[in-house]
Amino acid sequence: MTSPIEEIEVHCPQCSTIFTDTIRGSINLSLGEEWTDEEIDEATSVTCPNCKYKQYGDSIIVSND
Repeated sequence: MTSPIEEIEVHCPQCSTIFTDTIRGSINLSLGEEWTDEEIDEATSVTCPNCKYKQYGDSIIVSND
């Protein structure tokens, strides 16, 4: 099963900006869905709108505010 889109609040470790973005916890490619590499990258990462630092999967720092 592919996880639904989840909205998260993120803390950028580069510039300390706090922003909201979306991510999927998992993508199951064996279900026959067609995903491009760009779509997978976008669904499993977040990018700071201020400094453009990109964080992936388990390394994303979620804000605790």
